[in-house]
Amino acid sequence: MPDGLAALPDELYDSAAAKFGQGNIAPSRWPADGELLLGNEVYRPVVPAYRDLVPTYGPWRPVWNVMGTLSELHGEDNVRLIVWFGG
Repeated sequence: MPDGLAALPDELYDSAAAKFGQGNIAPSRWPADGELLLGNEVYRPVVPAYRDLVPTYGPWRPVWNVMGTLSELHGEDNVRLIVWFGG
């Protein structure tokens, strides 16, 4: 699969429905400590941190630098990033 995406086996969804309920078949809907054993494979939900999705390096680095400076001046609880994608 491209970009590190993985295809999950169809049996996983059936097992998840049986264990976690019909509305919770996707790993993102499983309980945080939920896991399923299929054959020799153990499947667990993975919840990435925001830093994993938008790392401190790369094109967002200037934004994180400014936010770091603002949090030093005003405190971490007083700094928020709001992003609007619109036309």
